[in-house]
Amino acid sequence: MHVQGTGDPVSSGDRAAAVRPGEADRSGAPAPVVPGTFHQGWTGLGESMGRSDGLSRRKFLSSSAAAAGGAALIGVGGPVALAGCASSTSSGSSATSGGAASAASAGVGTGTPRRGGSAILATTSEIDGFYPPSNHWDATGFLYANTVFDPLVAVGADGSAQPYLAESVTPNPDNTVWTVRLRPGVTFSDGSALTSSVLKANFDALKASPLTGIALQIVEKAAIVDPLSVAFTCTGPNVAFPYYLTSQVGYVFGTAMIDAASGSGPATPVGTGPFVYSSWQPNDHFTATRNPHYWRPGYPYLDAITFRPIADTTQRESTLKTGAVDLIYSADPNTVDHFNGVSGYQVVTNLHDTVGEPDMDFVMLNCAKPPTDDLRVRQALAHGLDATALAKLFGGGLEQPATGLFPPGSPYYSPTTYPTFDQAAARSLVHQYAAQHGTPSVQLGTVTDPRLSRVVQAIQQMWQQVGFDVSLQIIDQASFITNAITGDFQAYTFEQFSAADPDLNYVWWSTTTIAAPGKIGLNFARNADPQIEQAMVAARGETNRAARIADYQKVNERFAVDLPYLWLGRTVWSEVSNQRLQNFAGMVLPDGTRAKPFDNGVSFTAQMWMAG
Repeated sequence: MHVQGTGDPVSSGDRAAAVRPGEADRSGAPAPVVPGTFHQGWTGLGESMGRSDGLSRRKFLSSSAAAAGGAALIGVGGPVALAGCASSTSSGSSATSGGAASAASAGVGTGTPRRGGSAILATTSEIDGFYPPSNHWDATGFLYANTVFDPLVAVGADGSAQPYLAESVTPNPDNTVWTVRLRPGVTFSDGSALTSSVLKANFDALKASPLTGIALQIVEKAAIVDPLSVAFTCTGPNVAFPYYLTSQVGYVFGTAMIDAASGSGPATPVGTGPFVYSSWQPNDHFTATRNPHYWRPGYPYLDAITFRPIADTTQRESTLKTGAVDLIYSADPNTVDHFNGVSGYQVVTNLHDTVGEPDMDFVMLNCAKPPTDDLRVRQALAHGLDATALAKLFGGGLEQPATGLFPPGSPYYSPTTYPTFDQAAARSLVHQYAAQHGTPSVQLGTVTDPRLSRVVQAIQQMWQQVGFDVSLQIIDQASFITNAITGDFQAYTFEQFSAADPDLNYVWWSTTTIAAPGKIGLNFARNADPQIEQAMVAARGETNRAARIADYQKVNERFAVDLPYLWLGRTVWSEVSNQRLQNFAGMVLPDGTRAKPFDNGVSFTAQMWMAG
């Protein structure tokens, strides 16, 4: 069960074809382990429906945290995009372009990489800092992290967890202890060495944090094995542990950041990444320059890279058209329509690029705050929400309304008892509640975005038609996330849950992460369902593929009963560039295989280059 990563890139064609690691052939015999993958007896659960973007993710645990996306924690708190699915392309990802490049090559370098130059990328949001134990990362946070830090593990194009900054990640026989061995000779941007003591210090800082400590509750302790190896002991079997190292808790930072955090706070990031921090003016720009000592030979190609946060989608698109930026990220499905097939632009989306579960758009209800703490109210809101109409109005022709976490085609998909759009049923439930408590009043909140303002206005009208008194709240993303974490909301639009493995979403759904009002709790909806907890705990240690799928199908069905989330559709993420920027969706892992090309608003920067 040992997994060994390689240090130098090799041709992807050198990798032997094989049955997915951990799957059985038709005789029932286990498949051979393919070098460079993690083998726990069930790898392949992240089978592609194509492949999506989570790292949920996105996303402190996701991608997404994803989320979805998944907050300033990855994958969470993002705007609703009313996304959907379409038929898959032959490559498993959606990529189109105008001009010289073909649709199949959009986002992938088509010539000899050119060294030098700089690129400007426009993001959908801004983060509050770079320090993994305390700052909130959304998709933008992971873009920044992929620039100045490296993750221990990355998600491959097939959804498998692949060694990145780690050379290997090896479990003991019952998956309760995982040993992470670091690549030798890696240094941080301040010249200090990456060693097991640094990794242990990272873990201690993350574990002590009220933010990330909750996410690491499954990991009991970390112990130094040798100068490059650390053993992580879990509280029980944890077959998905390698995927945790793709999330916010898997990005390695220098001890100078830990020292600074104990004083006035970490002013600048210190990482092993392809670029080195240069300057950051929040809400204006973040610039990094090439790391001349990067451990991956030949990378990065660019001399410098700059990110510009532009929250308004229309303004972001206009900035690309004027040539002020080279690439934009978007969670608005209309962006795809605006640029698809237009000469001079390359468009890459996540529509056919899903492993595990995609980033989802939904309305999140607070199950611990009146009136949404009453199941009848949540049922009435669900029956009163016409997701099909919303998709037609705001989905750009790309969405399919959802009735659960996993869309058709996902290995975890199964039909649920999620309520249908039924205004008569909604009015009846509202009447029952009103007879006891009076007319239910609900405040629906979203982040500052013109499109989302229109979305919540439409939802407001739908709910008012069935008897609710609905007010709207439109606030900045930082406040929005703080309110979600502390439970200070009734109904919020949300984007979350992208994950190569559903266990990464444990912290968002667990009864153990519910907090009292005003306290930090990662189960934002405060949904306390012991059946969900039981199914997730069982799945966490399950090595039988069919049994693990059944556990998460149970989780999905319980959400259809509890209704903490009113599903809208899959988030349509896209990245659109001019023809000069190359290889923004062509990331290759250290072993020469392809990485997940575009993960719910997140891409890698080391292999981007500018054509002459």
